[in-house]
Amino acid sequence: MTTVPGARAPGSTPDMDSLIAAARTGAGTPWLARLQAEELARHALSLGLGVRLMEASAHTLHEPPRDVGWEILGADPDGQNWDDHHNPARAFKLFEAKLAAARRAGARLQYKLWLGQP
Repeated sequence: MTTVPGARAPGSTPDMDSLIAAARTGAGTPWLARLQAEELARHALSLGLGVRLMEASAHTLHEPPRDVGWEILGADPDGQNWDDHHNPARAFKLFEAKLAAARRAGARLQYKLWLGQP
């Protein structure tokens, strides 16, 4: 079971199935820590689902300003969004690249994901 701090009432922890279900709605997942988002994206890939959209936000005002370059919004450069390829494995590589870029920049972000399948 995955714990998502601050996303649910105290004592409740959504499991992967509930996170997958949330990620396939218009609201997306609750905000997830980087490792939780990675775990969810990896699990989704094993089910043939890919990251369609991803929002990123800083936990505090001490973080670097919001940079949409760390997100997957659907209005990304050619080849860098779900609509270009509808391929879950390729979407996972892009997801990993976005998280790595944020890590290199020293940003500690939380993530909200939306999943889809081809």
